[in-house]
Amino acid sequence: MSFERAKRVNGGDAPSWPATGEGGPPLIARMFEVQDAKELALAVEQPEEEAHLSERPSPMATAGAGSFDQIQEADTSEPRMPFIGSVLDYVPGERITIERKLNVDEDLYLADHAFVHAPGIKPTSACMPVVPMTMSLEIMAEAAACLAPGYGLLGFEDVRSVTWIDLADVDEVALNIVAQIVRHDAERGAFSISAAIYVEGKSSPAITATVLFGDRYLVELSPTFSDLSNARAHSLTADEIYVERHMFHGPSFQCLVGEFVLGDEGIVGELCVRSPEKLFESTRSPQLLTDPCLLDAVGQIVGLWAMEQERYVFPIGLTKLEIYRPTPPVGTRAPVRVEILQSEGKTLVADVEVQDGEGGVWMRISGWRTWKFRWEKRLVDFRRQPDRHLLATPAPAPRFDGAVSLMLSSAELKQFDPALLARYCLSADEMLTYKELERFPQRQRQWLYGRVAAKDAVRLWVAKRQQGEMSHPAAFAISSDERGRPFVKPAPGLGSAPSVSISHCEERAIAVAHEHDIGVDIERIATRDVGVVEAFASAKEREMIGRFPVQERDAWLTRLWCAKEAVGKLLGVGLEGKPLAMEAAEMTGDGQIVLSHKDRNARARVSTIEDDGFIIAYADLEQSVA
Repeated sequence: MSFERAKRVNGGDAPSWPATGEGGPPLIARMFEVQDAKELALAVEQPEEEAHLSERPSPMATAGAGSFDQIQEADTSEPRMPFIGSVLDYVPGERITIERKLNVDEDLYLADHAFVHAPGIKPTSACMPVVPMTMSLEIMAEAAACLAPGYGLLGFEDVRSVTWIDLADVDEVALNIVAQIVRHDAERGAFSISAAIYVEGKSSPAITATVLFGDRYLVELSPTFSDLSNARAHSLTADEIYVERHMFHGPSFQCLVGEFVLGDEGIVGELCVRSPEKLFESTRSPQLLTDPCLLDAVGQIVGLWAMEQERYVFPIGLTKLEIYRPTPPVGTRAPVRVEILQSEGKTLVADVEVQDGEGGVWMRISGWRTWKFRWEKRLVDFRRQPDRHLLATPAPAPRFDGAVSLMLSSAELKQFDPALLARYCLSADEMLTYKELERFPQRQRQWLYGRVAAKDAVRLWVAKRQQGEMSHPAAFAISSDERGRPFVKPAPGLGSAPSVSISHCEERAIAVAHEHDIGVDIERIATRDVGVVEAFASAKEREMIGRFPVQERDAWLTRLWCAKEAVGKLLGVGLEGKPLAMEAAEMTGDGQIVLSHKDRNARARVSTIEDDGFIIAYADLEQSVA
């Protein structure tokens, strides 16, 4: 969008024609399902075969008291409101309660609004699909429409999104949508209808709003949009934003188009009206009362402005939204202007105006509210493209050619919810193990960090070896044998997988991948009493450690313990409760230790490294040491 065009975005006029379609554009909230309140009452009270409501009944006219399965079997060529499921309670002119079962096979838009990016690797339900706030507005509007037949949707007031509505690890979840007429303002010609969405099993609503219906559009908002100060072009086009996944949205919600102009207190751009034909499985022509996908893009363009401030946002509500026209034709490019009103603290508040592509105003929003937070760039990059970025960082390198060693700590991941991290990185089988550890939160977190570090090490090792791209971390699994030794399960694209070893201490995890068997261990340097030392260090080993400066004694005792742990992992047997079965043959000042395992007739060289108060030990069979 050019700077000159950007200056004209807020120049449109709001219309004054009726909301019912008389003498103006088509009715926004025309109801094929419910011709009037009496018709809906009949549909609820009578069995399907007795409800003769018209010569050509709509899908919902006979399904008002039925199930969503009945709706799916209806004629999909007939426009219908897609969120009107089973009517549980209805008092004409007062209230209605509708149950709508969200289903990943029916509600196709969910796949385009999932937090975890794992296409072709995980099913939709495993990717934490979330109902957008703007789709929740559509859901509440459809329920409210049943209480105002013959009237048009004017907008929303006091929208408050409290919790996400998600389908995490389930294919279906039931919603109860409750709507009740609060008042009829004759002077404004508007019905105020309170609406709320409850998720099954929850006593509090996930989102609430007041939905406005009437016979004429309301024009009560008149936001002021100042000239963009310090105007500058955004560095990315809309196509680049989506291709590089700076926005996580799939095709249905990719309504940003063209270029964007940023200012210190605002942003200008264009939104595109997309076809709704792929939002639902059972209908290609849903009768939507709003354009939930384009409205979601309002949040996206607000998010673009926030990203320039190194912040990220999720919508949590709005003060008021007024609609002045029906949804423009598919393909319409609608100019949009955002004025940032507040950006301090944890919330960002903005006013928004969206035009209709013909110079008129389509809608205005007052007080669009978002929750604002900051993510480290490394975490952001991983979230948007987990098959191209690593979470773990390089650990002090072992003295073995070809090894990849990576480390993670809780401090680095404090902005990453562990449950969401698990969804990004773990396969289905690994997720089961993760959930089995729920009773032991610290152990669960350590196990997760170890698996994430190991997967990063494996996919980096494979990419280097194949000179190709990295795998998605959830595309393969790391399992354990009967002794607890980790190994990489065969998977497409991995080829000959490396050996892997994992260790964790406190809130740190380390993993190493190598062509040959290898062992790793990490321990914090600490003072150990005489009894503990004598339990794992022979007299010969204690004498060898005594040659080093006394101030290094704790570090060398930790090096020896780490070395024995690493050799136990290398051999796949652990310490077997007999640390004295291993004995050091050599210790050198650079941290190298040669250990002989008496019971296993094995000899290993261990490289020990001090790092930020910890000792890291890498063990390799002596004959394979470079």
